[in-house]
Order: sequence, then structure tokens, then C-alpha cells
Amino acid sequence: MVSYSSLTDRNAVDEAIAEFDRIGRFAFLEKYGFGEATEYFLVTDDRLYDSKAIFGVAYGNQHGTPLTNDEFSGGKTGAAARLAQLGYEIEGLDPDARRQTFETLEAALNEFRVPVENLTKVREFVMGRDVGEYYIPPRKSYIALVPPGATSPNAWIHVGYIHIRNADRTIDSIDLPYNRRGGGGDHRRRQREEAVNLCPTPGCGMVLPPSGVCDYC
Repeated sequence: MVSYSSLTDRNAVDEAIAEFDRIGRFAFLEKYGFGEATEYFLVTDDRLYDSKAIFGVAYGNQHGTPLTNDEFSGGKTGAAARLAQLGYEIEGLDPDARRQTFETLEAALNEFRVPVENLTKVREFVMGRDVGEYYIPPRKSYIALVPPGATSPNAWIHVGYIHIRNADRTIDSIDLPYNRRGGGGDHRRRQREEAVNLCPTPGCGMVLPPSGVCDYC
């Protein structure tokens, strides 16, 4: 039986995330024998990650042998919960009572700053969807879009991109005009490593101009 608390090294998790970025989602899942996540995702400024797969690979990075899919649970009492305890944002775990909920996109945008270059595309995206509720989690890392009558979101608006959960539970991504991903995978990894050049404000993370002063904070 896996002891979830045995994963203690955030560097091991970050290494798993870096490999995910380097080889791509489907190659990563196939390499380690995991299916696509449908409920719990590790969230960063760059993208969503399948939390169970990240945990299993991170465990191997720390202890020598990656966990297989059937050796542990990825749910709210297992891998996802442990990653949250280590300080990672996990979509699907945030308590409803701690969310900020909104009836309109504009109300949510008042609490979640999206770069002005991205506002038009965000609004166009939302105009084509049936949304019953918007919410922002406690760490204010995204706006979630919940369909009418549903309890889980099917889309997430981040500072520089949008993720969409399709009817078949697969995830698609839309890059917004101003984002940290435009330069490709190597550019994304370089920016993560050179964090001094990124805005430190929670929920922002945009690249700082030469002045060192964020244009959006």
C-alpha cells in the first residue's frame, strides 16, 4: 500500500511537470501507463496536468521507481490531496465554501485580472457557451465556467490561456494572444526557471518588461 505522505520533495514533482512539458501530455501518459484525468488536475500558470500521473512519476523521481496506475488512488484522499498538501493548486479539491462565485463573466473579471490583449478573445469564447455560474478558487489562479445544472466546470480561463473539457472528457487548450506559452516548450521551461523575470503577484505571472514593473499589477 502506497504511503502518500512519502512524497515529500517538491523538486521531484517539478521534475515530473518538466518532463510532461518536454515530451507532451499523451506521450507522458503512455510512457508511464496512466489514463487521462477527468476530475483532478494540477494547475500552473502554463497548463493543467493530470494529477495522478504527476504524483506517480514524482514518487519515482524521489524514491527510484515510478508508481503504476493501479498501485494507488488519484482522488481527493490520495494523490490529488497529497499534491495539494505540498502546495500545488489542484482543480477539483477547492471547497465550495471558499470559492468566489459570480453570475456574470464581467463580475468575475473584476476579481481576476486578464491582460487587456486577451479580453476580446475571452469574451468571444464565453459568448458561445452556456454558463450557469463562474467561480474563482481561493488562490485566484483561474476563472472556472460551470454549465447550468452541473457541479463541475467544463472550462477554465487562466491569465494567458483557456482549457476546455470536452464531452468525451478530453482536454483542449486555447492560447490567448498575450501569454507565457507563445515561444514553444523550450521558452516555457526557460521562463519557469528564470522566475525572477516573471511578475510575482499571485494570479498574474506575466513576463516583466525591462523596467521590472508589471504592466498589469
